[in-house]
Amino acid sequence: MKRFVIILAATLSISANAQQLLVDKAKKAISGLTMTVDSYGKAFDALKPALTNDETRNRAETWALANRIKIEQFDKYMDNRRVGKKIDIKAMGHTLIDAYDYSLNALKLDTIHVLDTKGNPVVDKKTKRPKVKTKFSKDVVNRLVEHHDNYRIIGSELYNVKDWSGAYKAWEYYCLMAARSDDPRWPKPDSTIAEVRYYQGIAAWQLTDTIDAVRLFSIARHMGYNKKEAYDYALVCLSDLGNDEEVVKLAWEAFIKYGTADPQYIRILINDYLGREEYESANDLIDEAISANPNDDELQNLKGLIIENQQSIYEAFPYYQRCIELNDSNASGLFNVGRYFYNKAMETRQNSRLYGKKLANLVNPIYREALPYFEKSYAINPSNQDVRNALRDIYYKLGEADKLQAIERSH
Repeated sequence: MKRFVIILAATLSISANAQQLLVDKAKKAISGLTMTVDSYGKAFDALKPALTNDETRNRAETWALANRIKIEQFDKYMDNRRVGKKIDIKAMGHTLIDAYDYSLNALKLDTIHVLDTKGNPVVDKKTKRPKVKTKFSKDVVNRLVEHHDNYRIIGSELYNVKDWSGAYKAWEYYCLMAARSDDPRWPKPDSTIAEVRYYQGIAAWQLTDTIDAVRLFSIARHMGYNKKEAYDYALVCLSDLGNDEEVVKLAWEAFIKYGTADPQYIRILINDYLGREEYESANDLIDEAISANPNDDELQNLKGLIIENQQSIYEAFPYYQRCIELNDSNASGLFNVGRYFYNKAMETRQNSRLYGKKLANLVNPIYREALPYFEKSYAINPSNQDVRNALRDIYYKLGEADKLQAIERSH
């Protein structure tokens, strides 16, 4: 039994030494003067087993070397591009991303706390922080600091080739490095961080991570990126999430900043007032919006809805009519004009003392006035059940069996 233990121990030692030899071999491989992108790749492939071996993967040196290989490989990509060689943007970008990933393990493993004779951490009198000893961290940090802006640039390049995940990571690392305050060597945040967070939000949106996109757009705005698109994309995301309360809240924020320059914000606020039946407030806001945007068809339609809720469809009709004059493809406006004639026909029918053919001769022409507006609205938005039901009723009353059957079949 004792002899078996000795042999096993020797085997483990040989295995560990073999893995360390891989580290030494990779280190030696990248010391040549004629390194290429491919030779850096081969050096990294030689190092790979050491990244998973139980002995060498717990050494800071292994990960520091992986970081160095990837950084220098990235630099070689850049050299090649400067002299006009064609490069693989994705491969180059992910080389830099990998370098950051490997640095995290290197820095974590390289941080050894200095202890006193009683085993307690020694505190640095100047910094008031626990003293640590490192061997590789300085070089690792310096490499990242020197390439800090490359993470921002490569994020844009990966975004341009639609590598949303790669762009997201590169921008995340750029921001994380700028947020480090524990070491004066790390770069300090500047105005570009807010813009980077905004574009990172776009990448998150492309990755369909809508919640994270909302978070990043919010960070961008609070850090000073106040361009209009930071509000617009966030509103789209919040709407997709069905978060009406936050949509209204952000619309108010955008409206205060941009006023009526873009009617979409005020439309959201007006619809919110209408939903809560606060018609006076909605009316005040719509008048302000129309004053600034008199040719906005949707605002005219909204004004009509407010007037209809306060008075009747007859007082609202001029606004609905103006809506489709401005945009004859506004499905809602077309439907509302159609409703005006439809309601008029229904009221005429109810208030008349005529019967049979005489009554039909009186009301059918009014139904026919409603028909083209309903038909066009339905063609634009066939999911509107109200316009579909109105068409069914008119076709029935006018005896247009073919059209009635066609709309029934389309259901």
